[in-house]
Amino acid sequence: MIRLYRLDGTEFLLNVNLIARVEAMPETVITLLSGEIVKVKNTMTDVTVKIKASRMGIEEESRESEEDTESSGPRRKFPAR
Repeated sequence: MIRLYRLDGTEFLLNVNLIARVEAMPETVITLLSGEIVKVKNTMTDVTVKIKASRMGIEEESRESEEDTESSGPRRKFPAR
């Protein structure tokens, strides 16, 4: 989720997985996969930076959980003798 501001100044969170397109017109226009259009005060650069940071955070969490699994070694069903 990223924090954005509507043209009227209200703050909201947007799920980055719902974004289809971001365009810079006089204002930044975000088109969602559903076809809904959201206009925001944030610049297009700001929105894209927030999207990238959000996706990097998700990928880092995935990598950490994979590393934890690998570092714990193989799981055994029965106690070692």
